[in-house]
Amino acid sequence: MNAMDAPFPLTRPDVNGPAVLWGGMCESGSLKDLTYEHCLAVVPEDVRGFVEISGSSTALALDLFGRKRGLPTVAVTDASGRDHLVSRGFRGQVRTITSLEEAGEICLRYEQAGWFWPKQFTNVELVGCVELWGSRLLREVRANWPGIRHVVCGFGTGATVVGLHRVFAPLGYSVMGLQAREGDPVPGWRNYALQNLEDQDLFHRFQGEIPLSTASEAERPGTGALESLLRYANAHPHPEQVLVISHDGRPRPGN
Repeated sequence: MNAMDAPFPLTRPDVNGPAVLWGGMCESGSLKDLTYEHCLAVVPEDVRGFVEISGSSTALALDLFGRKRGLPTVAVTDASGRDHLVSRGFRGQVRTITSLEEAGEICLRYEQAGWFWPKQFTNVELVGCVELWGSRLLREVRANWPGIRHVVCGFGTGATVVGLHRVFAPLGYSVMGLQAREGDPVPGWRNYALQNLEDQDLFHRFQGEIPLSTASEAERPGTGALESLLRYANAHPHPEQVLVISHDGRPRPGN
């Protein structure tokens, strides 16, 4: 069974709390399996490897697909992203950088040498890949979780929140992206006002229609994406109506 056919790992950890889609239960430990399984299906056989600006879920997914095809993966990220990937068992090479501009230059050199670079910060085609699995998620939510009316997703490149918005919003669901606070980095997330590629950015054309909220100040800075998402969802007037999209979260035993 491939990732696009597997049932969604979806539970409600706490009574009257939000439901959570546990991306960490996917094969690579990342919900991005679902997005990149489709994206990489059209990659030529003669590529030399995969490279991407990522210190979290995307790098984990590319690492998995690279190993399946016998290809190396290079993750280009900052020091905190490097540490996060090491803690998650990333087996590829990490190139550590200090700016998006530097990261782009490194990835471009790899691409020119025959590597595949998905360009996740600018590649709008990734939104369509999310819509494919998002449509299947919508059917499952409508069938088994009829009380859900709101979806909240961590904001990284924007592809996931845009794809889910395009699937869920026409049927009356609200979809919100949650971005990192300035000075409180979260692996895989960014603050759009501070970290974007302007009109080249994937999210640029959608920013007027999809709301972004900012994670509240954590009691323990740097506690991570899942904690921020659950804190946001539990502050909602009706947390039981919220579906949290956790890209790499795993449920506690018994949940």
